[in-house]
Amino acid sequence: MRICSANGNGWACERTSDRHPFTKGMCRTHYTQLHQGRALSRISYVTATNRSCSFDNCQRAVSAKGLCTGHYQQQSAGRPLTPLRRKRDSATYQAMVRNGIIECLGCGESKPTSEYSAVNRSGAPRPYCKPCNAERVRLSNYNVTKEFIERLWRYQGERCAICESPGTGSRAPHIDHDHTCCNGGRSCGACVRGLVCSNCNAYALAWYEALPAHLRTFDLLNDYLARPPAKRLQEKPLAEGGA
Repeated sequence: MRICSANGNGWACERTSDRHPFTKGMCRTHYTQLHQGRALSRISYVTATNRSCSFDNCQRAVSAKGLCTGHYQQQSAGRPLTPLRRKRDSATYQAMVRNGIIECLGCGESKPTSEYSAVNRSGAPRPYCKPCNAERVRLSNYNVTKEFIERLWRYQGERCAICESPGTGSRAPHIDHDHTCCNGGRSCGACVRGLVCSNCNAYALAWYEALPAHLRTFDLLNDYLARPPAKRLQEKPLAEGGA
């Protein structure tokens, strides 16, 4: 790597560039300034490299506003700050593939390659086992985080938000959302209402919400629809809601 070529009145950048041929001899930060048409300005090397992200237990270097790049992007997108996924170098991963046993980045368990679906036609296995990958897809479809779902489940007493049937072991509760906001199996995240059992999701809610308004006289379901657990949880301070 080579030293960044950016300099100004009384200063010269001391950062190194790992993509020197593609960034006009500059570090990434100064190349971004140049690309955006801004004047090159001095970057505090100490601030950028010697401070850790202010998010709990994150050891990544500060990028902006006291946060690392990943957590700053979460904040800028208006998402709650959550732990960033672990990264694994390619050599380590390829060694696991050759040995036929891969450590899942989700659950952390080491499983045979048959427990992982392929990324593409090349047949390369995903870094997440099939159950973990399915859960990641489900959370992505509803625009919620694993941490939020865990908090919501605890808030509901680990029971269905409607019939209060207890959790069914490894079977994940259904994520219910308001279909008048987002129709179908995807959600913007803001219209997620609660975690319910399969019967309440497929029969009780689907049937009840299809009724004309004057026939919706069941207080239990009316209370759930008017003040769903997710909404009540989000109105509470984190210290209370996370308990």
